[in-house]
Amino acid sequence: MARKALVYIADLTHTGPVISSNVHPLASGLLGAMLLRELPELVEVEVFKYPQDLSKAIERRIPSIVGFSNYSWNCNLSYEYARRIKKASPSTIVIFGGPNYGLVHDEIAWFWERYPLIDFYIVKEGEVALVELVRALDEVNYEALRLKQNRVRLGNCHYWWEDELVEGDVLPRIRDLGELPSPYLMGLMDKFFDGTLSPMVHTTRGCPFKCTFCTEGATYYNKVAQRVELEDELRYIAQRIGKVPDLFVSDANFGMFRQDLEKARTIHLIQQEYGWPKRLVVSTGKNQKERVVNVASMLDGALNVAASLQSTDEKVLENIKRSNISIDALNTMRQETGEAEADTFTEIILGLPGDSLEAHVNTLRDVVDADMGIIRMYQLILLPQTELNTPDTRDSFLMKTKHRFMPRSFGRYALLGETFTAVESEEICVENNSLSFNDYVECRELDMTVEIIHNGGTYSELRGVCEWLGVAWFDFLMTFFRVRRSQSKSIALFYDSFRDETIEGIFETREDLDAYFRKNLDEVLDLEGSTNEMANAKVRAFFELQDEIQEVLFQQIEEIVLGKKDDMTAFELQAQTLKEKIQKQFFDP
Repeated sequence: MARKALVYIADLTHTGPVISSNVHPLASGLLGAMLLRELPELVEVEVFKYPQDLSKAIERRIPSIVGFSNYSWNCNLSYEYARRIKKASPSTIVIFGGPNYGLVHDEIAWFWERYPLIDFYIVKEGEVALVELVRALDEVNYEALRLKQNRVRLGNCHYWWEDELVEGDVLPRIRDLGELPSPYLMGLMDKFFDGTLSPMVHTTRGCPFKCTFCTEGATYYNKVAQRVELEDELRYIAQRIGKVPDLFVSDANFGMFRQDLEKARTIHLIQQEYGWPKRLVVSTGKNQKERVVNVASMLDGALNVAASLQSTDEKVLENIKRSNISIDALNTMRQETGEAEADTFTEIILGLPGDSLEAHVNTLRDVVDADMGIIRMYQLILLPQTELNTPDTRDSFLMKTKHRFMPRSFGRYALLGETFTAVESEEICVENNSLSFNDYVECRELDMTVEIIHNGGTYSELRGVCEWLGVAWFDFLMTFFRVRRSQSKSIALFYDSFRDETIEGIFETREDLDAYFRKNLDEVLDLEGSTNEMANAKVRAFFELQDEIQEVLFQQIEEIVLGKKDDMTAFELQAQTLKEKIQKQFFDP
């Protein structure tokens, strides 16, 4: 009997300052499980997450095939491993797959020019495509060159040969996810129960929405495939999970479909039996709010309900092919999720086509007034395989971009006696035909203001006073924002520093960023803080500027009180009492 081909499948995470992606490698596990079920006589498979684990395995035995999941947060790390594997073993076949790949020809050609050592790329769904690719490679004795020379076209498979892209037909999507083998029940994921990584399961694939900034907005993904039978897998995980509290679910709209009620009942059953999961980390549905709230109520407060609005400006929403639930519906959802003991949060994106300073301010006003909990304020990232990233869309909205370090995604690694570094970057939009660069920076300062004063509820008592005085909380925030450089030298310097970091932390090109990383290697790798200027600013504000910030905020309250004509003495007395209460509770040693 012929020796089985050794296949390594890696979903690598950076482990520099912290673990960048702290979840089980579900996609790689699904690929490995499919190979073992369909080709048990041909392959032996091992799945990897940590670079150090992969290094040890390669030093023991170099595989016939090594596959890498390709996301924006691990692409360069994976390629640096591929480079060294190819150097040591040119016959090893390197396969990449995942969404961090081009959508149009120019993007795809650029990818192959930048990463020429990759032998094959699996696009779209990978399970069936990888099985067919491995079967074809087995027929040519794992000599990739023979397969390429014959220009064999395989479903969902691309490769570059003689300055030309060779691509197979698009395979039909998997309709019933329950037909896929479970990598957990097959034991492929056992080594990832290490007390650090959180398990991830899949319940759906696809999204009915067509958002142009998202990879799942493509027509290919618009039909949603479901998986309902979860009990055996969740019980297997619960018996091995230890003290890790979270369960991640790869679902773009959990709670929106009728099948989600059955899934929630299964999760609740596991909660009752094992006291886990404590938290369910998943994107909740964009509509069907009653069903989302109902699902949340079944999970004992484990599910945080998200309002992923991105913007509330109608023109922006039209440009990105998105529709949102109304603000009135948001208010209703907030009230109902509170009754269900579920936390809520809101997501918005700065820099979408049609965005402007006015539109961003109004979006923030809408979500603050709706009181949907924490506001997560993102910048627009131009992701491969999205409509927004195509040249036509970029040109249509005069989008100008810069490149920045991806937070937590860099580090120093070792393989086969060689030490090397890798860093990931992302391209963000900092200007378009309705948003100037100066306005973009102004919006970032406003976002930071919301982050340090609104998020986290540090000043919730002040918010209560504002409500009592009939002053909108967002107007109160905007008052602070307008005087941020005139009331305190320390606060002014704080905003100046944040502005400088915002501007200096972005680069014209990916090559400029790479050059900076190589020149300042030790400084970046040994960074005690974060490469994210918002996170750094929040830490400084909380630990270094609380006295100055609260003085300005209380001065604002006093000015509001003094502006009242009726019962001024009572207002002043209660404002002073509140100030003393907050001082004692939060700031006095």
